[in-house]
Amino acid sequence: MFEDAEILQKREDEQRLKDFQDEQDFKWLMADSRGRRLIWRQLEAACLFHRIYDPHPQNLAFNEGKRQHGLWLLDRINTLCPHLYQVMVAENTTKPDEANA
Repeated sequence: MFEDAEILQKREDEQRLKDFQDEQDFKWLMADSRGRRLIWRQLEAACLFHRIYDPHPQNLAFNEGKRQHGLWLLDRINTLCPHLYQVMVAENTTKPDEANA
């Protein structure tokens, strides 16, 4: 019984370490403009900022799956580095004066 508790504790410690590493990796990715570009492209590919409706149920389900991934990414941003979201938006959207040039 004591061995089972040790094994469980070891698994929990390993999972905590993995979660911590995942968080640090994501923060590292978002700290660089290249990483923010990658994340922005994933958010766009997820159709997070567009309608996902499709009259065909299988297409709608597929689109919703992509959207769920985008929502997960957005949640990671808002949880781990919310201050970088606005930076990412500013870097990846066209400003009105650039659109007219």
